[in-house]
Amino acid sequence: MFNIKIFNEISTEVLTLKNNLELNSEIQLMTKYKSAQSEDYKKAIILILKERGYSALEIGQLLDNA
Repeated sequence: MFNIKIFNEISTEVLTLKNNLELNSEIQLMTKYKSAQSEDYKKAIILILKERGYSALEIGQLLDNA
């Protein structure tokens, strides 16, 4: 009946990058986020931090303070 979009689409590129980055520590991820040129790379890092239980506010603070 209704076509409700609950989840944002995540590209294959973002998922591949996420898999490659998952074993990095939070400090390593923050450093890589700051130096990243690719938006997909940044999205992958944010997905990892969300999966680790960080809220959007905490992620913003972590990445601003890195």
